Amino acid sequence: MASEVVWETIRAAEAAPAVTRAREFTGRLGLLESLLKTRSVSRRQALPAPRVERRSRLAPAEFFREYYRRNRPVVIEGLMEDWPARTRWTPAWLAEHFGDETVEVMAGRDAQELPDLHADRLRRDVPLRELLARFDGVPANDMYLVARNSLLLRDAFRPLLEDLRAPEGYIHPDLREPDRVHLWLGPAGTLSNLHHDHLNVLFCQVWGRKQVWLAPSWETPWMSNVRGFYSAVDVLAPDLERFPDFARVALHTVEVGPGDTLFIPVGWWHALRALDPSLSVTFVSFEQTPGMNTCWREGWLGATPSEEHR
Repeated sequence: MASEVVWETIRAAEAAPAVTRAREFTGRLGLLESLLKTRSVSRRQALPAPRVERRSRLAPAEFFREYYRRNRPVVIEGLMEDWPARTRWTPAWLAEHFGDETVEVMAGRDAQELPDLHADRLRRDVPLRELLARFDGVPANDMYLVARNSLLLRDAFRPLLEDLRAPEGYIHPDLREPDRVHLWLGPAGTLSNLHHDHLNVLFCQVWGRKQVWLAPSWETPWMSNVRGFYSAVDVLAPDLERFPDFARVALHTVEVGPGDTLFIPVGWWHALRALDPSLSVTFVSFEQTPGMNTCWREGWLGATPSEEHR
């Protein structure tokens, strides 16, 4: 009698909507992982490691045809020549005009393994001049102004939008809507470790230089996708004993400097390290695109973003 109750309980649990849905989702992720592994092996057999092209004054039509729709990264020169921000936004000018304004940063990053996974724990409010004062020190990854704070939409900083220009034909000209433009600011040494985004990004380097590591979206099965869109691998010192699959990854490195624009396609893994004090702006509202972007809605193979990283 007791055994019948147990089996009835098990059958009821298996039929529960949450379990049924989880089984379907797991199956889809298994199929996705299989397809990506096949794509990765096939590409490696047919092609050398991916090379990020550098183009000057690339016409929007060719950009969308050859790069956006083909899921290929590219560095584009000449899209930021009319930006007042490139000459006006020096650290001294920002400190003079906005230094007393509070900004939200991630602080204490050096003491935290994989700090990008602990954004909520590391958030701090500091005067902008405190962050800028760190630019004269030794390279460090301890404090970083990241894009998720939507700084440019705050009333105090909205005047900065006047110094930007949406690249014509690439990006929707209205920059005042939420989540269309973001700003990244940090000293030399700041590192954003390996991750991928769920949409396409146009990354514009205003001043300073950044080293960027890129890996194609189909390399996901080898990336140790530990949580959400993040990898557990330290791009500066990959532990191949702990993460042997990472040795399979076709990783490419490119440097972006002042005036360079890097297109990071949806799903492409990337890490960025500031070689100098660095200020960057990103756009995600693309012209000639339904909904102004293409999203990868099931882009992770590890634990879901709601789960705590362990």
